[in-house]
Amino acid sequence: MTATVTAPTARQREIHAWVTKFMADNGYSPSFRDIGKAFGIRSPNGVVCHLKPMRERGMVTWVDGVGRSLRALECDA
Repeated sequence: MTATVTAPTARQREIHAWVTKFMADNGYSPSFRDIGKAFGIRSPNGVVCHLKPMRERGMVTWVDGVGRSLRALECDA
């Protein structure tokens, strides 16, 4: 059985836009802690819980276990 991919939430679109801007402004990816601080998410695991569905939708990608490997991808969100 395949999962149905729904449209991104407003929060996911907001995080995607923030990550895109962070990368453009700084020339490198934000850490999960940077994202947590910006959005009031207390733990890196909480950030991952927001990012995993975004990864499934093709909005972001990262290499597990590699710091600052998060990349915002072009999307229609």
